[in-house]
Amino acid sequence: MILTTSVRLPNEFVGPVKTLVALGLKLQEQALRHYWSLEGLEKVAAHSGQIWKLLDAEMSRPEDVYIPSRPWRCILESAGRILRSQAERKRIFEHLLPFFAGGAKNAARKLYEEFKAEGNPEKFGYLLNVAEQLAEFYAGHERLPQNFFEFQRKPEPKRFTYTLAPDDGAENGQAIKYCLEGNRLAGEIKLPVVPEPRSKKDWQWLSFSIELPAELQEKLAAGGTLCAPDLRLKVKPDGELVALLDAKVDVPEEKPSGDPGRALSVDWGLRKLVTCTVVSRKGQLTPPFFVFWSGLKARLFRIRDDIKKLQKERDRYEKGTSDWKKYNRKIAAAWQKYHRVQHALAHAVSTLLVLLARAFGCRHIFVEWLVTLRGKKGRNRDLNWWVSTVVRGLLFRLLRYKAKLAGIRVFMVPPGGTSRVCPRCLGAGKHVISPGNKTEKDSGSWFVCPSCGWQADRDYAGSLNIARVGFSLARPLSYKVGGAAMPFPSRVASAEAMTFTTTLSYVRSVFFANIGCLVKLLSPDYDIVTL
Repeated sequence: MILTTSVRLPNEFVGPVKTLVALGLKLQEQALRHYWSLEGLEKVAAHSGQIWKLLDAEMSRPEDVYIPSRPWRCILESAGRILRSQAERKRIFEHLLPFFAGGAKNAARKLYEEFKAEGNPEKFGYLLNVAEQLAEFYAGHERLPQNFFEFQRKPEPKRFTYTLAPDDGAENGQAIKYCLEGNRLAGEIKLPVVPEPRSKKDWQWLSFSIELPAELQEKLAAGGTLCAPDLRLKVKPDGELVALLDAKVDVPEEKPSGDPGRALSVDWGLRKLVTCTVVSRKGQLTPPFFVFWSGLKARLFRIRDDIKKLQKERDRYEKGTSDWKKYNRKIAAAWQKYHRVQHALAHAVSTLLVLLARAFGCRHIFVEWLVTLRGKKGRNRDLNWWVSTVVRGLLFRLLRYKAKLAGIRVFMVPPGGTSRVCPRCLGAGKHVISPGNKTEKDSGSWFVCPSCGWQADRDYAGSLNIARVGFSLARPLSYKVGGAAMPFPSRVASAEAMTFTTTLSYVRSVFFANIGCLVKLLSPDYDIVTL
């Protein structure tokens, strides 16, 4: 598994990298236009090995600028990887389309079995992303797309990443040469030093020596292998350009850890970010853990509102004027703040989930996959869904990555009745407004089973059913701690008693300080930095 961390290059790299990015974007657009057809994507899909070789055989070098052999390869590889990802999306699209004849929910269950049979959990999240987009298309058009090109527009990337993997190695590279010198990465990169390079002399070697981040040093000391980096340009909120080198270390995968018959089951919620419970094949092992995020979610909404106000002020001025640029910088800074909050939240919660799985000896983490998770109807419904979906998508990617480092496997579990079935008797339950108000409501936060009388938070019930589906259990779950069956609140218990007995921990604000305390409670040997 590749661990990537960005390090800043000296300021003298900014101008040459800016020129390289302009060249790369131009050639990338040509490659996308050349292969954006049924025949073109089929060629890409059929090609094995490094994709630059296919593009090099069919595309001629530009005549108006000079690009050396190895940088040309690297630019083609960068464009080819976008094409290869689109070819894979096309394959998945064609594979999924027949399943949607019975509706998105039925498709979800069929897809889960199909992908599970393929035995490639690494692609599972990517496959589901295409399925979600297909379901969204159907919801918006009330029909299925006629072909892939109606479903997916030609990508128009605004950024360019210079992939240096096709070069000739760390020592003999003709685009980059690099080596480790203690805790520093030293080397040189061949870059264009004029806006329109016409000959060899317009490309020169620029040297660098940068200290590697501590996490990469630790992984290298533990047996990791340094890989060819990527090069890119970043615009800071104040408009400053910085050149970044994405240093990469191939980290040996951990052997599977934990009990193969034990899992942390995670349910997404509309009011709570996640609800999770530790479950084994024999039954439930812990009360639920709730992660509330209303405070941070409200903060994200406030930042979005601030951005709208700034955009409105900016649009009063002519584009390109000093006042327009001033407000544009403020907007960029606000977006940076917005993304920092998202990433901090996703990092904190994903770390928490991995720590819980490790603390309770889980081999698996089962995560609910919702094809469409919509909020309440109203003015902010779409924004609410967008904010929630982006955070959940980022959280899932980080969770899968961190869990893999810990030897834990993450699986997506399809929706379909996970919040409607009673996990105690498998009877049909219903959602009500609250423990004290049993008025039935589809978006109600409380679950009640008329058959056996069991009732609890709806997301808690959902997490138990996700575990049942993940383990393919056809029977109800029992609740045992230390081998002894534990009673649950009766149907006549008070709302306060239910809340107390069914909740082990409420994490009301997801900050690193809270997780640090939880780490100390779980085990003094766990190091949050390693996750």
